[in-house]
Amino acid sequence: MTILFIPPGGSQARRFNISYAHIKGLAAGMFLVVALLLTLGGLYFYSQDQIRQVDKLKADNKEKAEAIMLLQQEIESIEKQKEDIERKQEEIKKLMGIKETSGRESLPSRGGQGGRDASSRENVSDILYRLQDIKNYLSREEQALDEMLALAKNKEDYFRSVPNQWPVKGEITSPFGFRKSPFGGRRETFHEGIDIANNVGETIVAAADGKVVFAGWQPVYGKTVEIEHGYGFTTIYGHNSALLVKEGEVVRKGQPIARLGNTGRSTGPHLHFTVKKYGELKDPLIYLP
Repeated sequence: MTILFIPPGGSQARRFNISYAHIKGLAAGMFLVVALLLTLGGLYFYSQDQIRQVDKLKADNKEKAEAIMLLQQEIESIEKQKEDIERKQEEIKKLMGIKETSGRESLPSRGGQGGRDASSRENVSDILYRLQDIKNYLSREEQALDEMLALAKNKEDYFRSVPNQWPVKGEITSPFGFRKSPFGGRRETFHEGIDIANNVGETIVAAADGKVVFAGWQPVYGKTVEIEHGYGFTTIYGHNSALLVKEGEVVRKGQPIARLGNTGRSTGPHLHFTVKKYGELKDPLIYLP
C-alpha cells in the first residue's frame, strides 16, 4: 500500500510504502494497547470496589465493637441491680423475722441447655432488646421489693413519691427502649421514656409528690417540666404547649403542671414522659398502673 502526500505550491510529493504485514502488526499493536487499557481500567475499578468493601468492613467492625462495649455496660448494670435486689431481700427478711431456708441450692447457669444450636447468632438489635426486657423485669422486681420494704417500715411518704399516677390520658405511641428513629434513618435509637398522644391543651398532672427542679425550654423536649420526688425518683414531662408550675414549686401527686403540646423536636401532639431512679432511666410502665 502506497500513501502519497502532495503539498500545495508544486513542492515535491512525499511517498510512503507500507506492507500488509506492517498494517497487520500495527493493528495487532493497537488491539494490544486497547486490551491493556481495558484490563488496567477493570483492575482499577475492581480495586476501588475492594477499597470500598474494606472501608465498609471497618465501619461495621467499629459499630460491632461499640455494640459489644454497650452490651458489657448493660450486663454490668444488670449485675449491680441483681445485687441491690438481693440486699433488699435480706433486709426485708430481717425486718419480718424470716429465717433463711437451708435445703435449697441455686444451680449455676448452664448457658441454656437444649434449644437452638449455638452457631445460630442473634443480631445486635435482638440482643439489645433482650437485655432491655431483662432490665425491665429486674426493675419490676426491685420496685415490688421497695414497696414491701416501705410497708415493713411504714413509710407512707415513699408511696407518695413513687411515680404511679398517669400524667395524662391517651394512647402510647412509642414505648421505652430501643426503636427505629421517628425522624428517619436506618439505625436504632434509644427512647428515654414513653410517648402518650392526645389533643393539644390536655391537662398534664404530676405523677408523684415532689419539687419542680426545672420548668422551661429544652432544645429536644421544648417546654419541659422536671420534678424530683425523693427516694431517687425523677420525672420529666416534655413537648408541652404551656407550663403551669415554676422552678422551686412543691407539687402534689395528680396536681396539674402543664398542657399537652407539640413543642421541641416532635412529630405530633403528645407527652414525652421519662422516669429516672438515682439517675438511671426506667421504663415508666414499671410504676404506672
